[in-house]
Amino acid sequence: MQRRTWRSAAAITIIGSAFILACPGSAPLAVNPSGSCRAEGDGSRAGYHVATNSEWLPDCQNPLEREYFRVFAQSATSTYMIPRPDGSPYLQPVCADPSHALRPLVDRYALCDAADSEAKVNLANDMLPADALDLARYMHGQLRFEVTDDFAGLSPYPFPSDIIDACELHPAENSAEFEAICKRERDRLKSGFDIGFSYTGPGAVELATRLNELYGIAD
Repeated sequence: MQRRTWRSAAAITIIGSAFILACPGSAPLAVNPSGSCRAEGDGSRAGYHVATNSEWLPDCQNPLEREYFRVFAQSATSTYMIPRPDGSPYLQPVCADPSHALRPLVDRYALCDAADSEAKVNLANDMLPADALDLARYMHGQLRFEVTDDFAGLSPYPFPSDIIDACELHPAENSAEFEAICKRERDRLKSGFDIGFSYTGPGAVELATRLNELYGIAD
């Protein structure tokens, strides 16, 4: 399963049909400590992650329009996050400040650096629901899509389904370069080919702007 690997979660994709653990009307795996909002779907993202044997706990207090970091319950007291939070640049302000309110959480789950052992992977994949949601909420407050000069060309790495939604925000205004990215993503999801995509040039700049709009990230 994706969440048990040691590699960066942003570099891993899984394509397939989602298995929904909870049947309609069944009791939830965990109580959502953030509120009573209801998830639309099971949290799977096409071309990236399938929510198997777990239940999506949406953050009812998320400051953005959608979630990049999603929390999934495995039991009433155990959750994991996709993408995994260990080593996330969005936690570095916490890691650099011993007095930060969230510092006990990042230390408890060893999140300041990417997990380099199975024990640390297990810590990151076994967070209390309230802890995971608090961390995800903080990271969403730091989130911004930006063009970079590394291989990916965009940070954080965009999910294929988010790119498709961004493409459909203002389709009449899409530049030729951006529309080429949109077509490539649509073809990618249809074919199942999902390896090593990068985002460069004017289309990537447009994509970053649209993704920030999609998420409700202020300029």
